[in-house]
Amino acid sequence: MKNTTKIGLDAEAKACEYLIGHRYKIIERNYRNRFCEIDIICADDEYICLIEVKYRKNNIFGGGFGAINYNKQQRLKRAFEYWLSENHQYSDLQPRIDVISVDESGKIEYIENAI
Repeated sequence: MKNTTKIGLDAEAKACEYLIGHRYKIIERNYRNRFCEIDIICADDEYICLIEVKYRKNNIFGGGFGAINYNKQQRLKRAFEYWLSENHQYSDLQPRIDVISVDESGKIEYIENAI
């Protein structure tokens, strides 16, 4: 496994721990469709959330949040719409796209409804 892949998986694991600690249920991880990969799909009593996880060593150039450009946002939206169309059991929950940024020290920044 490449080092960058391991770092990304570790960041996603930290993000899952954070979400579980905040009463989210992890539904799926690393879901792929023709649009892009969704890192985490989770839910609470009100929302079904796509979580994009970004790791950066530091916050120079906007950190993890700065890495999500317009094209990436559009791919995430299409991927989530596709996932939702295949998973009708979550249709009563409000969809939301969130971003979690993890830095080298393990610090997590979470933005709800980021996209």
